[in-house]
Amino acid sequence: MQPIKASLIGLATFFIFYLSMLSIQLPWMLAAGIIGLLANTFLSGFSALYHLRDGMLTALAYSAPLAVFSALTVGDLVLHGKSGPFIFWCTAAFITLCAGFLGVAAIYLFRLARSGNKQ
Repeated sequence: MQPIKASLIGLATFFIFYLSMLSIQLPWMLAAGIIGLLANTFLSGFSALYHLRDGMLTALAYSAPLAVFSALTVGDLVLHGKSGPFIFWCTAAFITLCAGFLGVAAIYLFRLARSGNKQ
């Protein structure tokens, strides 16, 4: 998958998550977050089937909108001394990135185990 497509899918997932936050309903927030994590894991894993580097790029591109939003909240941290939004969005970006890398690692371990069985 091309990084721009993964980034657009990540942006769409980010907006779904953000809109669920505006409704302030915890089940919708959790559902949107879990769907985002699973989508990143599977997209990165499927991209890693072609090449491991592509899987890592997909994981980075998918979590890029969250990382950009956490960078935008630095203003709250610097100007108002509120570290809550920055910590939340930075943690969300990191967890999403880790979920993508988990999908890549699963494909890598699958390939490693499969190549070990051939010998």
